[in-house]
Amino acid sequence: MQEKKLKYKSPNSMSRFLPLLILLLLILITVGLGARVKNEKSRLREEKSNAVSQERPPVNVVVQELVPTLLRDRLNLPGMIEPWESLEILAEVRGRVKKVLVEEGDHVNRGDQLVQLDTRDYENTRNSIQAEYNLALTNLKRLSALRDQEIIAQSEYDSIKARVESLEANLAIAELQLTRCYIRSSISGIVNKLPAKNGLYLAVGDPVATVLDIDKVKVIVGIPETDVAAVGKINRFEVNIEALQNRKISGAKHFLAVAPESQAQVYRLELSVPNSSEDILPGMFARVEIIKEEFAKALAIPLYAVISRDNKHFVYLEEDNTAKLQEVRLGILDGWQVQITEGLAPGQRVIVVGQRSVDAEQKLNVVKKVTSPSEITR
Repeated sequence: MQEKKLKYKSPNSMSRFLPLLILLLLILITVGLGARVKNEKSRLREEKSNAVSQERPPVNVVVQELVPTLLRDRLNLPGMIEPWESLEILAEVRGRVKKVLVEEGDHVNRGDQLVQLDTRDYENTRNSIQAEYNLALTNLKRLSALRDQEIIAQSEYDSIKARVESLEANLAIAELQLTRCYIRSSISGIVNKLPAKNGLYLAVGDPVATVLDIDKVKVIVGIPETDVAAVGKINRFEVNIEALQNRKISGAKHFLAVAPESQAQVYRLELSVPNSSEDILPGMFARVEIIKEEFAKALAIPLYAVISRDNKHFVYLEEDNTAKLQEVRLGILDGWQVQITEGLAPGQRVIVVGQRSVDAEQKLNVVKKVTSPSEITR
């Protein structure tokens, strides 16, 4: 009886696992069918892409054959023209202006007289001191003989001698004050400002005239901190002055500051530019081209030929009338040309017009081939 019971329970325990086995089998079948469907979709998509690619007509492109060329790593910075020397002449003595001998815009040489003050007060002072000095000098000579004869004491002689020396110094001061009534220029240049007018009373330190030396001029340029080391090795610069029909002039380095002049970390560069015609005027703007480095055999393409994706750079090459995608590394930018430092070699042909309309492995129709970006628009 017990054996019969056991045989009866066995089929029931098997039936409990049957739904699980069926579910597992269905899952396996579903996964298999999904993988097959996915593979079939990929196959159909690839066939469709190939069919579309074959159906698309070749794209018209312009290619540039890579030839080594000269590239320059350059800066183009704004500058300001300043006079080579600017002298503000001030009154050194007080007095009324008696005569103004020049006009604004006049050329003057070093030592030329500009203004004369009324000298009468200074002449009277000088004459008075001169008379006292002459008298004291005469007395000194007379007392000198008496001292030699020991008629007067040495102290009396020393006193009159000191008097003579004091008057001599005062006379020199009076002569100097009188000389300063004749106000002269200490540099050669052009009278740019002339505040002094006939009859105007001037105090010590009042402005008389401003003289500018523009026989040569300075071009002042602010150099960024990152470029100071490179600029320090350069001695000649090209200066372009827009106000003079974009005249280009060579300038020589005169001074490069060793410390920045502002919180912007900009260093002052002064260039010396000849100006014998004096048509380069202070206050004009200039553009200064600074060539930091030259690359004699660089490979260059137009910047717009480069396609950037995910911080990487690519170009399309033309090989056997087919587009090939090539990753490249960029170097310096010279105008609208960019240097290619890695990824390309001389003789390869880069698509420079039409590259935005092609895909990899697409057929191409080369309508023009150039060797320089400047030939593209010809």
